[in-house]
Amino acid sequence: MRRLVVIPGGRLKSAAIFFILGVMGALVLSVFWQGSAVVLSYAKDRHVVMLDPGHGGYDPGAITKQGVYEKDINLKMANKIREFLNPSGIEVVQSRDEDEDFAPDRGTGKTTKKQIDLNHRIALAEQAKADIFVSIHVNAATTTQKSGAETFYHFNSESGKRLAENIQSELIKIPGMNRRVAKPADFYIIRNTAMPAVVIELGYLSNANERSKLQQSWYQDQLAKAIAKGIATYFGLP
Repeated sequence: MRRLVVIPGGRLKSAAIFFILGVMGALVLSVFWQGSAVVLSYAKDRHVVMLDPGHGGYDPGAITKQGVYEKDINLKMANKIREFLNPSGIEVVQSRDEDEDFAPDRGTGKTTKKQIDLNHRIALAEQAKADIFVSIHVNAATTTQKSGAETFYHFNSESGKRLAENIQSELIKIPGMNRRVAKPADFYIIRNTAMPAVVIELGYLSNANERSKLQQSWYQDQLAKAIAKGIATYFGLP
């Protein structure tokens, strides 16, 4: 038989007050986060961004036992970033908008094949007269403990460093995100671009919790908004 449990009035009021305060706190946090990630103005000058969804086609990037492919997440994220940048008037071009690569089918070794693919992406950016090059990736490690987004720039590029810092400073505003800093690197793609370039690692597929979030639209939106805001800040847009 069910028993009726009566909560004394004072306790009920206290519980209600704590509940309301909790909801209000969550709303304030949500408004703060959303406000920090929205491009609020329209670009008067022409700015061109090359978004490069890493890997694709024959090259899947990182793969998990659960069948999650890095190349698929990279493409979804590039599409979302473009959507958040479009209202600002920033022109966005992508190295790929489907599951494809730019390497020859045969006649070269794997390393050369990869370089041909990367060189094609760099050439596309140059043809588009892109002001910046943003390559989107997802990380993986041998340990399951690592997590968080990271942004890399070439150590010889001051403009690349500023771009990376603008993006990373927005990414760490995402609730629960590790507070990593932008880091110098010597990746092929950022070493060989004529324009400022960064590589963004959105998180770790080797971390079960982060792997789950990286596949969910609400978290992808948070990442995309942060990256779009960082790019807009680089161009001087509030």
